[in-house]
Amino acid sequence: MPDGSVAHLNVGRGGRKKLCKFCGQRSNDMKLCDFPVEHGKTCDAEMCSNCARTLGRQQTDIGHGIKRLNDTIDVCPIHRTAIVVNGQFKVNP
Repeated sequence: MPDGSVAHLNVGRGGRKKLCKFCGQRSNDMKLCDFPVEHGKTCDAEMCSNCARTLGRQQTDIGHGIKRLNDTIDVCPIHRTAIVVNGQFKVNP
C-alpha cells in the first residue's frame, strides 16, 4: 500500500479456488514453493497447505522499505524430497 502497510486479500467463499499442482484439489489457501532455483528466483509452484512443507519463518524485504513479517518458508513435494536426499536441511519427510 502507498503508506507502507501490507494488505492481504481473502477471496472467501465466492472467490475462485486455485488448483494444486501436486494433488489436484482446489483450495483458497494456496502457497508458493520458496525453493531457490536460479538467479535469485524461486520455484513458485502453487500448492495447497496439505502438499506444502513449512521449513521455517523469516522476515521478507519486498522493496521500498516494506517487510513482510513472519513469512513462512514453504517447499513443494519435489523440492522437499531434494532437500531430504541432499541433506541440505533437516526435514521430516
